[in-house]
Amino acid sequence: MGKLKTRNILGSIQRINILCDKFRYHNERVFDKPMRALQCVEVVLANACHQKGVRAGRSFYTKPREGYTDLGDGFELYVGLYQAAILGEQPYVNVDISHKSFPSEVTLTDFLTKQLSANLERNLETRTLYNFCSHMKGLKVIYNPPAKFGQAPRSYKVNEISREGAAKLSFTNNDGEKMTVQQYFASRGYNLRYPFLNCVVSGSAVRPNYLPIELCSIEPGQAIKRKDGVKQVQRMIKYAATSTGERKFKIMDLLYKFDHNKDPLVRAFGLAVGREFIKVPTRLLSPPAIEYRSNKCVKPQAGSWRGFNFLKTGASPAKTGYKWAIIYTQSYILKFSLLQEFSSKLYNSAARMGINLSAERQVEETKNIIATLEQYKRENYDLVVVVIPGRGTTYADIKQKAELVCGLLTQCIKEQTLSRGIREQLLSNLLLKVNSKLNGTNHKISSATHIVLDHPMFMGADVTHPSPDQRHIPSVVGVAASHDLDGASYNMQYRLQQSTKEEIDDMQSISRHHLKVYFQRQKCYPNHIIYYRDGVSDGQFQKVEQFELGAIRAVCKELRFSPKITCIIVVKRHHTRFFPIIKTTDSFNNVLPGTVVDQKIVHPNETQFFMVSHQSIQGTAKPTRYNVIVDDAKFTMDQLQQMTNNLCYMFPRCNRAVSYPAPAYLAHLVAARGRVYIEGPPLKRSLPEEYKRRLINENFMNNTPMFFV
Repeated sequence: MGKLKTRNILGSIQRINILCDKFRYHNERVFDKPMRALQCVEVVLANACHQKGVRAGRSFYTKPREGYTDLGDGFELYVGLYQAAILGEQPYVNVDISHKSFPSEVTLTDFLTKQLSANLERNLETRTLYNFCSHMKGLKVIYNPPAKFGQAPRSYKVNEISREGAAKLSFTNNDGEKMTVQQYFASRGYNLRYPFLNCVVSGSAVRPNYLPIELCSIEPGQAIKRKDGVKQVQRMIKYAATSTGERKFKIMDLLYKFDHNKDPLVRAFGLAVGREFIKVPTRLLSPPAIEYRSNKCVKPQAGSWRGFNFLKTGASPAKTGYKWAIIYTQSYILKFSLLQEFSSKLYNSAARMGINLSAERQVEETKNIIATLEQYKRENYDLVVVVIPGRGTTYADIKQKAELVCGLLTQCIKEQTLSRGIREQLLSNLLLKVNSKLNGTNHKISSATHIVLDHPMFMGADVTHPSPDQRHIPSVVGVAASHDLDGASYNMQYRLQQSTKEEIDDMQSISRHHLKVYFQRQKCYPNHIIYYRDGVSDGQFQKVEQFELGAIRAVCKELRFSPKITCIIVVKRHHTRFFPIIKTTDSFNNVLPGTVVDQKIVHPNETQFFMVSHQSIQGTAKPTRYNVIVDDAKFTMDQLQQMTNNLCYMFPRCNRAVSYPAPAYLAHLVAARGRVYIEGPPLKRSLPEEYKRRLINENFMNNTPMFFV
């Protein structure tokens, strides 16, 4: 063995007074949270978990006790304990169960045959090689040398998969001789079973290591940062969607397994984790009355209701009604008779709901959906229903052509959805979107149960970021703002900005556009701006106030008016859950829609509350946390909570309350649409240039502002 190298490291130890930090937190603002003190507590508590689980973020994962849970595509489910130190009225440990996909522990030959149906007797085909490389890149493999080598297994990180097989892939050995990988192993007494199969490439670019696939397996317990596929997400949700009782049992089981209180370091710091969940007082808000045409009102039950005729439908440009068509491509699962039935039922349902679609319509099979959209635009169609094929033309292709180029309203439906049958619920959901797109209003909150404001504008903002393995893709800003007095009709703006940047760069331009639209519709500027900002953490509240609210105020000053601005941060990325003490009527035993918690677990001197506004369709309901960081109007807590709860009933795409207010939800749709616009070839120009190439057709956006729902 060689001589061990020594390194001198300089470090400093700083004493942290947790009690002093906690006192300051209780007397100052929420974004002055004593982060160092909390981090200190989390480091100590994490010590009890490192030996028993794989860390990813604030969670420690292990395989489920009940055994292997296959998520498909070479991934399996791990279950973890999430833990975080938080401060409410006193310090707490927030614990929850979390779920994550991990690469399955499997030999590479088994992965190739079972997941990719590969032939091991020859070099991998181009598509198979691409899929294999996409899965393996960045993972660690265990290389098991042949027994004759007398070497122990070793872990290597995969850089790529070679294009050539071991029989052709060559390198220069230590003696300066050039030889293939197959020849190298043969020279050491081992004949490769699959000499034509590609090799794993690891090491540096100067001195790469070539490892035969047949001698490698995927290392277990790798927490990777990748976006899960659709199949993995569906299977994970199916496993994770449990009742509150079952979720609580799983959390307690994980706490028992990690057993923090027996850890020597935790005990040395004088910390202990309680064995019981804390009890918090709650209040239940009444749902608002939903108003439809002719002043018909309905009271929601358990967060949902049955709709009547739409409150308002758009005025069609022709007396015969909106000119519309259905287009589709040839498919073995779609028959023309099914499309005719769909056309007839959609028209009849629209007529019952008051939407004036023309009785004459086209049902056309086309070989080129994009060219057909251009044709219908030239023929002045108002709406085209597009059946998205299983392969070929994509949703992004359709929306890019229709909204950026043609300026044509489209309503998409997947051919798989249509092939399952034309149910009344399907037609109802489609028409909720169609009516909004055609400048209609589906419903509103009755003034008898609403917080009535003088000329309000409701704004929502969200920024969506690419997954950690796609940081070359920009973040997308979405901002939606109402232009009516009921908070039912919205216009949108999207922007592209630097990847992972949270604060909105171009807020002045966005706000100016929205305020001008409001003025065009109402002949005045708003007296109240209620701004729901989604997707920011506690540490970013000050930036939102400084940059985004500062930009809004600057535009208002420029336009010479001074509205009362209220900014409410919408926080969904947390692990707080509510478990009812007494059984509820909910099928998963969730708290009822309208449940509010504004004591004990919230900041003692801030306007902050948790709310469950919706009924969870599956599993334990996640409450949304709201932080009011600016309130010029000086609303009471009751008014803020009632207004927020009411706006959860104003999402135009369904007759049920959603989990957070419609302005923020619509902003999320705007950001998602912006991401659709950048699908396709990689972006090579500057972001301002790429955005200019993807400007939405101006007349289209002005005439049909809710095209994005």
